[in-house]
Amino acid sequence: MSAHHDRGMRAVRRVREVRERDSRIGLLHALTAVRDREARLEELRTALQQAVTRQADTLDDFVVSRQLLASMAIAVGDAEHRLAAAQTVAAAAHQRWQADKAGMKAIEHLLEQRAIDRAEERKRAEVREVDDVVGRMHGAASLGGRAS
Repeated sequence: MSAHHDRGMRAVRRVREVRERDSRIGLLHALTAVRDREARLEELRTALQQAVTRQADTLDDFVVSRQLLASMAIAVGDAEHRLAAAQTVAAAAHQRWQADKAGMKAIEHLLEQRAIDRAEERKRAEVREVDDVVGRMHGAASLGGRAS
């Protein structure tokens, strides 16, 4: 196994890096949408609370304020649904990012393990080579000692 054999794995790592980065960006966008939806919901709830406490001076004011309250309540409900949808998207984006991140770590671990395996194989080859040289030198010395 050589570094040349890892060329394909390095290409896979580059693809996984891009995928992980893209899913992280998607997660950040989803979380931003959640924060925006939370802020909008809070604004609507505050406005609704203020409208509820407002006093009507005339019957016409009272009728208008009730219509306004009904519309605001519908807007709050809609904002709650939008927030829930944004939270669902953010949860899915988080799961996707976690999966992509785990895939990236798996490829990195495999490449590291292959590098360790190659280093160990090089050490074994060096030991064999040294043993072979020592064996030849020992053999030559044995032959030289008999000739005397």
